[in-house]
Order: sequence, then C-alpha cells, then structure tokens
Amino acid sequence: MKKSHTIIIFILSILVTILVAGLLVFFLKIIENKNQHIFVVTETIGDKLKEKENVTMFTEKLSEIQLLENNIDSRFVDSNKIDTFVSYLEEIDLDIGSDISVKNIEISPKTKEVISFKILITGTFEQVMRTVVLLENIPYEVDIISIYLNKDLTETTNKEGEKTKILGVPTWQADISFNILSSN
Repeated sequence: MKKSHTIIIFILSILVTILVAGLLVFFLKIIENKNQHIFVVTETIGDKLKEKENVTMFTEKLSEIQLLENNIDSRFVDSNKIDTFVSYLEEIDLDIGSDISVKNIEISPKTKEVISFKILITGTFEQVMRTVVLLENIPYEVDIISIYLNKDLTETTNKEGEKTKILGVPTWQADISFNILSSN
C-alpha cells in the first residue's frame, strides 16, 4: 500500500508542479502584455506632448512674426494713405509750435517704393531745429536729401522811404527735401 500511496503523492506533486508552472507562465504573459501596453501608451503620450509643445512654440513664433511684421509695416508709409503721414507731420507741428506746410509730394513711377516730400517749416530757431530733429527720428524710414535754413527778418519802410529791420524774435525757415519708403 505504501507503494501506491507514494505513486499518488508523486502524481499529485507532478500535477501541482505543472499547475504552478502553468500559472507562472500565465502570469508572466499577462505582465509582458501589460508592459507592452504601458510602453505603447507612454510612447503615444510622449508624441502628444511633443505635438503640444510644437503647437505652443508655433503659436509663439507666429505671434513674434506678427509683431515683427507690424513693426516693419509701421516703418513704411502706404502710398494710398499719404494723408495719414501728413497728419502725423501736423501733429509734430502742433506739439512743437512750428508751422509745417507740405509743398510737394511726388511718387516716382520708376520707384514706387519711395515717396519724395518737400516741406517748409517756419518758427523760431529752436522750434525749427526741434522739428528737424523729430523729423530725422520719426519711426519711418526717412532719407533726408537736403535742408536749407534761412532767417527771415521783417523789413518795413519808414516815412523817408528808408527800409528798417524790425528786431525781435526772427522767423526761421527750413526747406527740407526727404524721401520716405513706401509699402507699395
């Protein structure tokens, strides 16, 4: 009987070993599948994060380009909107107290990118020079061709027919010719 009892224990231990080995292989396969699934999910999340970073960087670059484009556009005068630039000159006129009059505006058919201006500035020497300095430093691309300054002393004739000069604050004039870049 001992022999049959030993055989039964042997068979049961073999069955338990096979069952434990089968369960071990089953759990290892489950773990392997979970690892592959986690790897795929992690890779997908990484791709999505990179895509999100690229979209964020693209929108930042797009806004930078838009700001740069606006900055560049603000440095050119639109030839269809020259009146806006003349209004800008009149604002300079009001701020300083000088008198700016536009004598000539010319758009050359050869070079449509350049608008030629001729203006006359009158006022005290300080007002004229401040206007010239502001004109040189306006936020447009200005190329000053010539500046002619002259002092206008007012003369009157007395009873004997002699001309006399009125002293006081003399009026200064500046004839300025300059080119400004156009966006058209």
